[in-house]
Amino acid sequence: MRILITGAGGFVGRHVIRELLAHGHEPLAFDLDPSRTVPEAKGDYHGDLRDRACIDALVDELKPDGCLHLAGIAFVPRGEEAPDLTFSVNVTGTLHLLDAFRRKAPSARILVVSSATVYGPGSTGGPISETQLLDPRDIYSISKATADLTTLTYARQYGMHTMTARPLNHIGPGQSDEFVVASFARQIKAVAAGRHEPVISVGNLASERDFTDVRDVAVAYRLLLENGRAGHAYNIATGRLVKIQTVLDQLCRLAGVRVRTEADPAKHRPTTASPVLDTARIRAHTGWTPAVPLDGTLQDVLAAL
Repeated sequence: MRILITGAGGFVGRHVIRELLAHGHEPLAFDLDPSRTVPEAKGDYHGDLRDRACIDALVDELKPDGCLHLAGIAFVPRGEEAPDLTFSVNVTGTLHLLDAFRRKAPSARILVVSSATVYGPGSTGGPISETQLLDPRDIYSISKATADLTTLTYARQYGMHTMTARPLNHIGPGQSDEFVVASFARQIKAVAAGRHEPVISVGNLASERDFTDVRDVAVAYRLLLENGRAGHAYNIATGRLVKIQTVLDQLCRLAGVRVRTEADPAKHRPTTASPVLDTARIRAHTGWTPAVPLDGTLQDVLAAL
C-alpha cells in the first residue's frame, strides 16, 4: 500500500516508516516542520493540517491507499496551556484530513491515532475494552475523544474504512525529553559520562504507567492498516503497570550509576490510577502482541543518546 503518514517526522512516525518499508509498503511522509525530513520515505511533503486547501491538494495529488494519522498535539499539559491550538490541530486538522479522503480517495484505509486518555482516569474494576463509554477529563483528552468519535462516524456515515487506535504510553529511542523516560535517560546518561552531578530531577515517582515499546506500537499500526476492521477502535497496551520509581531504578542499573532525586514541582503530576486496557480485539483481528521487554527498551533508549 501507498500510505500517507501525517506527523511523519516525529518520534513514532520514524519508527512506523521503517516498519512499513520492511513489510513492502510505500510510506509517504507529511509533516508541519520542513526541517523534519524523513529520507527513508518514498515521498516527503510538508504543510499544515489546519489548512483545508493544502490537505485537499495533498490527498488529491497522492491518492494514497492508506493513511496513518499521527500528527497532533501529543503532550498532555500543552492542552491546558494552549486549548485553542490543541482543538484546531487535533480536531479540525483531523476533520480536514478525513473530509479530503472522503472526497479524493474514499476507498483508502485510514487509521487515526487517538489515546487511551479518552477513557478517563482509572479503571472500572477490570481491563477497559473499546466498548467502554469515553470519559475524558482534560482539554487534551477531550480533543482526542472528539477526533476519535468523528473518525468512527465517517465509517458509519460514509462507508469509509476508518479506524482509531487508543494507545497507552509508548517509549523508545528518539523520544522527546518532555516525556518522563526520555528525561530520566538523558540525565542518567550525563551522570554516567561525568557531565552532571548524580542528581536526577523528577516528578511523581509513585505513579504507575503501562509502557509499550514504540517499535511494538509501530507493528500494531502496520497490522491495523493491513487487517483492522472499518468502524472499530483498538486498544494498544502491554497490560502491565510499572511504577515510575521502578523505571528510574532500572535505568540507573543499566547505566551503572547511583543517583539521588530532586523533586521538581513543574514535573509533578497527581498520583492517579492508570487504566488497564483490554487488548483482546487487536489480538483477535491482527494477531498483535507486544514483544520487546521493558529492560530491552530502556537499554536501547540509553544507547541512542
